[in-house]
Amino acid sequence: MKIAFLGDIALIGKYDLTTNPFAIERLKILEEKLSEYDYVIANLETPLTEKTKTMICKSMHLRTPIINVDLLKFLHINAVTLANNHIHDFGTEGLIDTIKALEKNGIEWFGANSKSLIKEIKGEKVCFSGFCCYSTNATGYIMNKGQIGVNTLTYEKIMKQLDNDKENNAFSVFSIHWGTEHTNYPMYEHLCLAKKIAMKKDVLIHGHHPHVIQGIQKINGSLVAYSLGNCLFDDCASINGAFILKQNENNKKSFILEAEIKKGKINNYNYIGFKDEDKGIIFFDVTQEMRLISEKLNNINDLSLYNKIRKEQFDKAVLEKIGNRDLSWFISRLNYYSIGARLIAIFIKEKFKNEVKKFVGE
Repeated sequence: MKIAFLGDIALIGKYDLTTNPFAIERLKILEEKLSEYDYVIANLETPLTEKTKTMICKSMHLRTPIINVDLLKFLHINAVTLANNHIHDFGTEGLIDTIKALEKNGIEWFGANSKSLIKEIKGEKVCFSGFCCYSTNATGYIMNKGQIGVNTLTYEKIMKQLDNDKENNAFSVFSIHWGTEHTNYPMYEHLCLAKKIAMKKDVLIHGHHPHVIQGIQKINGSLVAYSLGNCLFDDCASINGAFILKQNENNKKSFILEAEIKKGKINNYNYIGFKDEDKGIIFFDVTQEMRLISEKLNNINDLSLYNKIRKEQFDKAVLEKIGNRDLSWFISRLNYYSIGARLIAIFIKEKFKNEVKKFVGE
């Protein structure tokens, strides 16, 4: 069985059929490639809903009209993970609208409402599970049993899912929304977690959230792709129109992670780079870039230096995107959404600190 994994999908701007009826034209080269696979998985970051108002406190809200599910179908996407920091931007109603739209159009889903997805394709039994880390500062995390919302990345939930997959004799695929945006290097805490997972059972980890590509590690029989970058995205505007976050060149790079599962093992894998350019999607050779990024993950001799490289890259990207955070910038952030988001972030940060201790084994 050959599976294709895709990165972050936000059906906005040039990928919104209500504002760009020619969006499908941009995607033909990608559609042709994805037609070669037995199953295609992506991270859907935009709720499929007609709601345009929300009380959810976020600095940036994402949504897309329901008609844009046609783009997912065009790209042969069989299933999406909903475990991310934007799927709840328009609340429970927006999440329910999304699920209804997906099911009506024959697209399977997982990563929300405590749901995983077990599939048997060409004789291979695979369980797809999605989790959203506290590091992404999402809303709608499931924190209590029986809640509707986003599946939360906790050490206990990951280990329980591994045990369940063993009992079901299913190969484990974890689709995880984690890390820090705008840096090509994963958080050290997540490197530790990936290693712990791989020591317990062979898995494939399909990572996303940073909006740029990150490295790949092969650990025992497991494969970890920390971030596939933006598959389909565009510039983002805040809900009040006061703030626009523009993509840089790094945000326009992505790759298809291609994995062959045979007899419950990863038999082979490959990555196929592509860029989102003015004329549409084009493929490019990402091999050298991936090799250089990935090498750093296997040789972290000085953690403070590694974290310094990450911070410098993040700070540079933020300065490029929003400029200096001066008084006028601060005043522009004094609104219901931004102040509420800041208060929520303080609470979520404490949750993440508690999980980090388990990730790194303290």
